[in-house]
Amino acid sequence: MMYQQIFVGVDGSPCSDLAGEAALAFAAATGRGRCTGCHVYAARMHRQRFEDMEPGLPERYQEEERLDGLRATHDDLISGGMALISDAYLAPLAAKAAARGVPFEPVTAEGRGYVEVLRLMREHRPDLAVLGGTGHGQTPEVPLGSLAGRVLLHAGSRDLLLVRRPWDLKNRPVVVGVDGSDASYAALERAATIAAAFDAPLEAVAAYDPFFHTAVFPVIAGVLPEEAQRRFNFPAQERLHDEIIDRGLEHIYRQNLERGAALARTLGARVHTAVVPGRVCPQVHHYAAVKGAGLLVLGRYGLHREEESLIGSNTLNLARMSTTNVLVVAPPETPVAVPNLPIDAIPWTPEAERLLLQMPPFARRMARMAVEEYAREGGLSRVTEDTVRDVARRSGMGGGQGAGP
Repeated sequence: MMYQQIFVGVDGSPCSDLAGEAALAFAAATGRGRCTGCHVYAARMHRQRFEDMEPGLPERYQEEERLDGLRATHDDLISGGMALISDAYLAPLAAKAAARGVPFEPVTAEGRGYVEVLRLMREHRPDLAVLGGTGHGQTPEVPLGSLAGRVLLHAGSRDLLLVRRPWDLKNRPVVVGVDGSDASYAALERAATIAAAFDAPLEAVAAYDPFFHTAVFPVIAGVLPEEAQRRFNFPAQERLHDEIIDRGLEHIYRQNLERGAALARTLGARVHTAVVPGRVCPQVHHYAAVKGAGLLVLGRYGLHREEESLIGSNTLNLARMSTTNVLVVAPPETPVAVPNLPIDAIPWTPEAERLLLQMPPFARRMARMAVEEYAREGGLSRVTEDTVRDVARRSGMGGGQGAGP
């Protein structure tokens, strides 16, 4: 379950040094890990810049013979110098790997940084790629470097660790976001394995948004004519969301989270769960910050993945804005086997099932859970037509949409 082949990019920047330490920590965690260190230099880009500047050189340098000499000297200094710099960047990491007994392979390449890093990742097929969150051009206004950001978009089937802080999980939790998707369960499985290996606590958090409709309904009401507003029945729609859909969403996320917690415990992790209301990205970011997370783990995609998507929007934004280390877990080839929780099934009468089918399709699953929860709270042994009507009346829908008199 732990990573065996680790690939790390280095460039001598502070975050790059931290990335090297994190890569070696993962490689040493099982005693069987191997590490490949990579540095990419751009000699051809410097040659192109030199040629672009040639027309602006003083007249005495414009003779072709003299220009050829300058070009040769420049090429020799740049190519040779950059090769020496690459060796200088990789040598300290190689020494640290040797001290830890981690097999280490240095690799250098010439070209555009992110292009060559992605090519080498495809070539070496690591279990985990590790990059500093920023490089030498770090500024407060750009929390994620251009190379790391482009590799993040195109890493595809590779797990990617973005490092901003020293690798230290002692008394600092691993926080993982869970939304019930296969990708989030793969992230949870990976997070639980890491937490167990480094003896760190695990915090699994699910965020759901009950506030979106309250902001959207007034906007819709403002553009619809009066007759359309009466037909839409805004008060009833709002109560439907408040009583059934939002409550049902919370129930779904809590249930998914508890299933994930059961999986984490089988992997030896000490897990705590939390369901928080609000927009996913800011809530997960805030939760990780408050908990002092040493690592934030996210699935590459969420529940609403589209085929054209390179990465989920919440994962992308969290990777950009997070102030801690972020591990983005690639989608699994086969879904993670997540345990089912035992529940007390409540039978439904045929009449009750017919009433449920008269609700909007998107709300039926949540409505079913709300009705069953109401039935359990009332000590009922089955869900009847009257049970559904009672819940519908509580939500302001009268006898239920289309339910008859």
